[in-house]
Amino acid sequence: MYRHSVIHLPFCKSIRFHLSFLAVFLLLVSLPALAQSVQVSGTIKDPDQSVVGNAVVSLENLQTTRTFQAATNESGQYVFTSVPQGTYRLEAHKPGFAAIVVPSLTISAGQNLTRDLSFALAGTSASVTVNAGQTGTAAEGYYVDHVNQGVLGNAPIVNQPYTITVLPADEIVNTQVKSFRDAMKYLPLVSFTEQQGSEILRPATRGVQGSIAQNTRMDGMAIAITGGNAMEQYQSLQVENGLGASMYGPANPSGMFDFMLKRPTEERFTNIYLEQDSSSIGTIYADTGGRLGPHKIFGYRSNLLFGDGTAFVDQSRLRRRLAEFAFDLRPTDRTVIDAHYSAYDIIQRGYPGWFTYGPDKSDKTDTPPRTLLLLAAPDPTRVGYGQAYAGVNLTTQSTSVRLLHDFSPNWHAMAGGLAQRLDRFIDTPVNNLTDNTGDYSTSLATGFAPRFGVESDLGYITGVIQKWGIKQDVVAGSEGYRFNQYAYTSPAAANVLLGTANIANPKIFAPPVVGLPQNKGLYQSSVVHQQGFNLGDLVSFRNRFLVRLAASQDWIGVDNNSATARTSGSNKQGISPSASVMYKPTSWSTAYATYASSLQQGDIAPGGATLVNANQALAPYRSKEWELGFKTDAHPIAFTTALFRLERPFADTIPFNNSPTQTIFAIVGQQVNYGAEISGQGTLFHSLLLNGGFTALNARLNNTNVASTEGKRFVGIPDYKSNLLAEYRLPGVVNLNITGDWQFVGQRPQDDQNLHTTVGYNTFDFGFRYSHAFFTKVATLRFTCDNITDTRYYSTIAAGDITGTNASSNTAHLGAPRTISTSLQFAF
Repeated sequence: MYRHSVIHLPFCKSIRFHLSFLAVFLLLVSLPALAQSVQVSGTIKDPDQSVVGNAVVSLENLQTTRTFQAATNESGQYVFTSVPQGTYRLEAHKPGFAAIVVPSLTISAGQNLTRDLSFALAGTSASVTVNAGQTGTAAEGYYVDHVNQGVLGNAPIVNQPYTITVLPADEIVNTQVKSFRDAMKYLPLVSFTEQQGSEILRPATRGVQGSIAQNTRMDGMAIAITGGNAMEQYQSLQVENGLGASMYGPANPSGMFDFMLKRPTEERFTNIYLEQDSSSIGTIYADTGGRLGPHKIFGYRSNLLFGDGTAFVDQSRLRRRLAEFAFDLRPTDRTVIDAHYSAYDIIQRGYPGWFTYGPDKSDKTDTPPRTLLLLAAPDPTRVGYGQAYAGVNLTTQSTSVRLLHDFSPNWHAMAGGLAQRLDRFIDTPVNNLTDNTGDYSTSLATGFAPRFGVESDLGYITGVIQKWGIKQDVVAGSEGYRFNQYAYTSPAAANVLLGTANIANPKIFAPPVVGLPQNKGLYQSSVVHQQGFNLGDLVSFRNRFLVRLAASQDWIGVDNNSATARTSGSNKQGISPSASVMYKPTSWSTAYATYASSLQQGDIAPGGATLVNANQALAPYRSKEWELGFKTDAHPIAFTTALFRLERPFADTIPFNNSPTQTIFAIVGQQVNYGAEISGQGTLFHSLLLNGGFTALNARLNNTNVASTEGKRFVGIPDYKSNLLAEYRLPGVVNLNITGDWQFVGQRPQDDQNLHTTVGYNTFDFGFRYSHAFFTKVATLRFTCDNITDTRYYSTIAAGDITGTNASSNTAHLGAPRTISTSLQFAF
């Protein structure tokens, strides 16, 4: 889903609704600034001397009873401007802490006053989590210093010999992220390939596309990714670049994406969000949590969402519905049993379809023939590239249960299971280019898997052993999954053909005479079983030299089926090892070298009437990676840099037994990617937040057996890519942040022979965030205009014919146009 819906009226009219919010905002912040009186300010901290954000502070004049109110920002700072002289009562409140009361505070004319405060816990038995001041907040530049590393448990990022980035909850909320596609903009070293629309995509790092289930996890347990995924239900998304099979089990080197669910909180809270995307999509969203019972043994968390309206194209439709519930029980002070259930449903209709382009049939001289030219990206708001009756209906249901136990402060255990079902109805228009002047034929998409099912498990024990001056962080674990893919009998091509048009003159087509396609006659086309055992040891010598060894012994089985019987299968077992050497020149920095090798599940063949192994899984194969890097903790910016080289087999559709009418999906060559990446997160001068990264990548094809494609760059992968998010706390106006984002994507090859290239593009976003206290509650207004220059671009260009030897088509998806979003959050 495109995160926000873009206005299709003239720009000056389209922001009328949002300007009303802006007017209210300007009124709130400008009136106090006009007065020339005393300023009262200070910083509030907790008992551990961490700053406390969103505390409500009041200043009451004891003579006139006039009361001023404010809220602390992410740095724990509060400011009252234009305060007349007099004697005041100062109070500060925050759930979980005892109220702070300064009964008498004298304010003299012409002299600003600074008064710092410190909270005490509300009770000796209270257990309070203070969000502000911890990692992942805007005050920390959204930097997170620890991650849950698969079976290795909670670990400092600075001690991990991999590139690891995290998108925390505060950043998800403040950037108004709604979908997985939105989220990846703020993970600058991450990219994606759209499959059948903006909600159905595969993530990637270092130029390698992820699998459906190999590379994605929920709380460490495998899930399928190519379906609807609401980011509102997650506490964070953590990404490990490259090959992580020794910790997560067999996977290709596209990285590991672990979605961490929101869990019950120590203190009761409720957040209500009222959101407006463009001029017509309205959303209401509630996030609530807390604990009940004696000693707070029962915890709860709920995320409920409903959104509906017209998107950025006339007659389009977007509807989102989410219900997520998480519970936990603490039978002892060392044991937690938690569970969750979530159901997410999304409907997109009338969005632009994608473009496909294959060999130029007029080329009679080249072998293989040249690929058609992909023209410059058109206006995605124009009616006709999609059809109002066509799109996607996606439903994702997930359930998980976990048992967590602490044997001691150094020894921990976890065991859990997860079940997920993805139902997918896909009939998005496919616009197939037929010449280099922009002519195309439109058909409804068919043949894509209508359902996925995943059952996964995870269990591990972690501990610390210290002897003879050597520290060892050890782990023993097991994890695996069963991945089920379904297929159905696709309608004949003639039954879904809509008509012909031109990019310069798109058309609205009548629905097919025989009716829209339906998912009928589903059968289980393939089943992949994967289970492994993990062992790991991080050895520390005098806290300077570290050696990390890890391995996963795994078994992978594949069964391929037709509608009536099993047709083929394979079984393979092997070890996926990794070894790293680290040196820490300081306690907050690490230099490292890593080698990893991974067995991985074979790719799933696409659908198609001519494909002899359509929708079936290939036998497993192996990838390798080498990495050198250096990283620091936040001082005040956390940096990560890495040089890497990876290689993996790649599969493609090729002629079957030299048949002119039949093809097969098979391993045909090797992809070799090498490059460099750098990222940084943190704050400068206590007021400027920076969060960004840059990737330089050379992705090449080898052993293609076709001279014109040998050694050529991989289709759709840019040489350079970057993103920079910045926030500036405006001096003199408390709780006001000006935000901006700059994304750059370099040139991308359009075809296997690298004859055509799509120009690079830039997009710019601008917005603000302002918090204000109303009585004892805090309200936060967020305003964002994405792609403010309304740049037209292709968000995805993906390979079809990797070796250039068949008639498959490459794909291109249109990027989102100018987008305006507003949200108002009430914290209770």
